[in-house]
Amino acid sequence: MIVTIVLTSLMLTYDVVYGNYYHHNRNTTLHKYGPNVCTVEEISSENGGVTTYRERGWPIDDRQHRTCGQNTIVRYECCLGFKSMYGCPGCTGVKPTKNVLETAQELGASEFVRYVRQHGLYDSLTSGGPYTIFVPTDEAFSKIDNTHRSAMESYESAIEILRYHVVPLRIVTQNVSSNEMLNTLNDGLQLRFNKYSTKIETINCVTILRKNRIAQNGVVHLINSVLSPYSYSNRNLMQIINQNQDLTIFSKMLEVSRMHQSLKETFQTLTVMVPTDMALQRFPQNQLRRILSDETLSKAFVLKHILPSPICLSAVTEDQYVRSLADSNSYVKFSCDVKHTVTAQGNCINNDLKLSSNGIIYAINFALSSEEGKSALQIMQHLGLSEFVQIVNIAGLAQTFENFNALTVFAPTNQAFRYMNPMEMYHIRSDPSAARAFVDFHVGKQIMTAENIYDGKTVETFAPGKQLRLQCVQNEFGVEGRRIHFQTVRGYNGAVHVVDHVLYPPTISVEDLIRKNDSFSLYAQAMDLVLGASSEGRTSSEFCSGVHNTYFIPTDYAFRKLGVVELNRLFGNPTRMRQILDNHRADRILPSALIGTRQQYEIKTKNEIVRVSNEDDKFMVNEAEIIETDIITTNGLVHVVDDLILPQNRRRNK
Repeated sequence: MIVTIVLTSLMLTYDVVYGNYYHHNRNTTLHKYGPNVCTVEEISSENGGVTTYRERGWPIDDRQHRTCGQNTIVRYECCLGFKSMYGCPGCTGVKPTKNVLETAQELGASEFVRYVRQHGLYDSLTSGGPYTIFVPTDEAFSKIDNTHRSAMESYESAIEILRYHVVPLRIVTQNVSSNEMLNTLNDGLQLRFNKYSTKIETINCVTILRKNRIAQNGVVHLINSVLSPYSYSNRNLMQIINQNQDLTIFSKMLEVSRMHQSLKETFQTLTVMVPTDMALQRFPQNQLRRILSDETLSKAFVLKHILPSPICLSAVTEDQYVRSLADSNSYVKFSCDVKHTVTAQGNCINNDLKLSSNGIIYAINFALSSEEGKSALQIMQHLGLSEFVQIVNIAGLAQTFENFNALTVFAPTNQAFRYMNPMEMYHIRSDPSAARAFVDFHVGKQIMTAENIYDGKTVETFAPGKQLRLQCVQNEFGVEGRRIHFQTVRGYNGAVHVVDHVLYPPTISVEDLIRKNDSFSLYAQAMDLVLGASSEGRTSSEFCSGVHNTYFIPTDYAFRKLGVVELNRLFGNPTRMRQILDNHRADRILPSALIGTRQQYEIKTKNEIVRVSNEDDKFMVNEAEIIETDIITTNGLVHVVDDLILPQNRRRNK
């Protein structure tokens, strides 16, 4: 009877601590591993030793995971507070509790307990409470440097360090939010507790290996590093950056961008990846000078280095993309390898962090972005557009691309130049005036980005009297019927868009194209028939007016498919012919490069809506196949079709 009362009391104590979590554990007796069995992941080192643990807890998850490219070992043990009983499946025995230091000793934290005894804290930590202690493993103490080792032998320093590991509250991790500051026994200093989606929990960015070991007078958590009170400061992020002599350039950028006040606020926890002065001094001096003298450029650069949540490197176990404050498309990619070396954007990060009252600072020896402050010419060089850059230099336009205040370059890829006529390429490379004319048509006199491009927009080029026509179909963009690879790179004086073809000014109108091609003779006759029958006395130039059109021009063969009788009847009916011709013209440019595979687009012609589709590069307009695409004219774009696109009522009557 006495035994039953004791056990019941212990169970009630655990229920109070863990609430429904514990109760749920106790009722899993039908699980194949037995009641109160939990899983633990172990990551082995190269010599076969265990380097770290990750408790998965309950329910049982026996899938093998990977951590930094390395398979983890899954094993099973009794959940916290339970032990196995002889002859019984699972873990049905409830462990007697001990004080926090005895519990720490059982977890393998003998060195911590030794230092506590040595410096006279043992009695206070075993008789008072409640306390939560984050105890470093013995291995963690074996790896501390000489400075910290000396500090552990000094009474005053050791007391500060040991008390910094102790929180005067009962802290069970499932009852704590994902980002919380905990007051320690080291007056005025706090610990930062974090939870991550990888199931890792950290304290001051140190991994918690074993958590929630309940003691008589508190809770014990095992960690894999000794916590340093010198890594935490009550100062805010801006104060810490300002007081670091190696971060003066970034500090200046924060002031210029007017972001310095944001790093003083305490309502949000941030991670700031601060490039050192040495890293930023690798930038070209004119680029760095531009950033430091321009609020917009400084802000764009700074925001790419600020992350809106606390990032601990120990929680990175796989490729992870974290959005920066710059915009919704700006991410920092964190990765790790089997040695648990963590990188950001492919560059190694030193785990020398500084914890502040409102976030975490990493001083990094590289920049997460190098585009801000670059000229259009520098951007093209960075993108590897060497062929176009070479022609820019031949044309004598290098300084223009450095200094012109607002321009947009539609720069062809190196591959695009390989499709050019060799004689034409030779002429451009040997004649500066030809090179200039070539380059001028690829450059607009205003800055064009995804934010201000719309379908049918025109932009004046450097070539006198020449304009570029822009297209937008869904989220795809084009210029002069050529697809833009829309990873716009914005420099201080303009934007660079990469295109997969060389751009040429159109030299022929759609009317001349029709009349000079024998394959379109019937279309020309039909056009004349319609215009001749007009009471308004229209001319063919008026019929082919505008610069943003798409013409689906049928060949003579397409007309003759109607048969002689039907063809004669059609040419005797100008009104009907106008309906058919109007069905072959849309008031927008629709390049084939912007038509997605296996998608249908409803396009409004001058007569009715037609369906344009792409089936594995077979382009169709209703039932007519486009047999030649993207002929650029001064009036727009021509697609040649092998059948007439008859109005819907005509098809129904047939």
